[in-house]
Amino acid sequence: MRKYLLLLPAIFFISCNQVPSGDLSGILDAQSKEVQITKELMQKYSEGKFREIASMISDDSGEYYFNNVKVDKEGWLSATEDHHNLFENIQNDTNGINLTSAKYNNGTTWSMAWFQWTGKGKYTGDDVKIMVHHGFRFENEKIVAAYHFFDPSLLEKELKAAESFNKKSQRVLGLAELKINKGFSTSDVEEFLVRFSKFVRKTEPGTYDFGYFVSPDGKKVNLVEKYYTSSDFVHHLNNFEQSDYSKEFMKLFTLSKVIVAGDASTELKAKAKVYGAELRPQVGGWIN
Repeated sequence: MRKYLLLLPAIFFISCNQVPSGDLSGILDAQSKEVQITKELMQKYSEGKFREIASMISDDSGEYYFNNVKVDKEGWLSATEDHHNLFENIQNDTNGINLTSAKYNNGTTWSMAWFQWTGKGKYTGDDVKIMVHHGFRFENEKIVAAYHFFDPSLLEKELKAAESFNKKSQRVLGLAELKINKGFSTSDVEEFLVRFSKFVRKTEPGTYDFGYFVSPDGKKVNLVEKYYTSSDFVHHLNNFEQSDYSKEFMKLFTLSKVIVAGDASTELKAKAKVYGAELRPQVGGWIN
């Protein structure tokens, strides 16, 4: 399954030499080529026929962004097809669309729109509504730059459901039960985890959940760690083993049970064996 570019984090800062700036030089006529291209692009997208307007998009030297991720022309075209693999009845609210096409005094020509994107999830059955803003920059009546901004959370939910159904999720979990060793208190564990958590946040971008939970009697701790991929999990283990935190960890805790859950790679399976971990592949549900 390809990466669904519509589903990525929603922050991107456009370079100042490309954005519209200063006063408008003039609003484009509704019949202008740029306005017509924008409307046709949105219509073909909702129909699942986006490739039919490929000639209106510049070659791979263009700048095409889905939030903070840059793609080439083919990446943009294939992403629109992937959206239709996840959703049916995709619509751009063309009746309520706020479309502005204009020339700016920095010499650029833009077509920008706010609208409501809707679709029905093929895997969750959810009706999804998302506000979208996009901007297209034109040169010689072709799109040479595209920027899309939106909240990806509802679309990510559909992707996770699709990954689960197709057993394609790359995410893996580390689960363990630890005994707090004699001579150490819950306060000692908490102090250690404050420092260890900061270390993980700083050095492991692929570790996206990192939780430790203590029993009522203060004698046991459960950990739940989540990674985007097996490679991220392997990186965490190497990172841990090569740091002084591993020595502190083994002084504080004794491993009672370790589980590696998800579609573990060969490399991760080898690592898991060192810790005596039990391997459990995913059979249903979804992984956040």
